[in-house]
Amino acid sequence: MGNFITGKAEVKQSDINGKWYTSHNQLYQDDDGVLYLVPRNYQTDGYTIPRWLAWLGGGRMQWDIRPAIGHDFECEYHAEIVVNATVGELRSLGFVKEITKDGQEITICKNLPLHYLAVRETTFKRVNDKFKRMMEAVECIAQWRVKLMRFGVNFNIGWLKSGKKKINLNMLYEVTR
Repeated sequence: MGNFITGKAEVKQSDINGKWYTSHNQLYQDDDGVLYLVPRNYQTDGYTIPRWLAWLGGGRMQWDIRPAIGHDFECEYHAEIVVNATVGELRSLGFVKEITKDGQEITICKNLPLHYLAVRETTFKRVNDKFKRMMEAVECIAQWRVKLMRFGVNFNIGWLKSGKKKINLNMLYEVTR
């Protein structure tokens, strides 16, 4: 099973109602061992569940939102950022480390140099399947809800409107608009 290397998401309210900026870089290691990055300062709305349907899914921001952030990012760009290093290498170089915040130890990922990153195009199915694996990895969403949300993202018509933006690695850690 895949797992998140970094701790739970910390977000800051944006000037746009219902949108937040991520405070830290997010690292997810998929089932096959590949590491994926979602950069800090990415703007998200959490779980994009229509308000009229949110009661069935259990709400919009009820769970660990790291899977939703990863899904939003990959849907927006139709691409994923692959990290060309192992977690062990990133730890030994000081890019992945534990910090104490509010009395709790959390794992963070500092900004990674661009030579460790590669942008890879992705597909609708691949993004949605990874979303399911990320939801399973957080282990706080009931399996029936994971399946329901995985099914629901099949109807994400926003995918058709997105994907025109390209990931600019030189501006990767800047605030997205």
